[in-house]
Amino acid sequence: MHQRLDDLTRSAGLCDSGRATELARREIPLLVQALRSVLAAHEPDEHGRCPVCRDQSPRLPFRRRPSMPCRAYLAVQLRLGTIEAAASRRPRLKRHRATHLHSVS
Repeated sequence: MHQRLDDLTRSAGLCDSGRATELARREIPLLVQALRSVLAAHEPDEHGRCPVCRDQSPRLPFRRRPSMPCRAYLAVQLRLGTIEAAASRRPRLKRHRATHLHSVS
């Protein structure tokens, strides 16, 4: 799979614009379909947990894991820039720094 992706990247950079358009029309829908199927497998449940990643992590009966996006979703969001876009739309909360207490000698 990595070899095919490398070949596509190399071909897109080396071919003329007509060939690049033809390559994009043929390959982009296939790449989108493959990405959607990976993301569908990692679709979060009603608690926000990924069924694939949840099953791979060690279970501790007394500890509840926080719901957070799995690595597959995070990787895609980072690459496509959707995390930065969502973060820029959210208002930032002020964080207060803890001040140092005077040490007693």
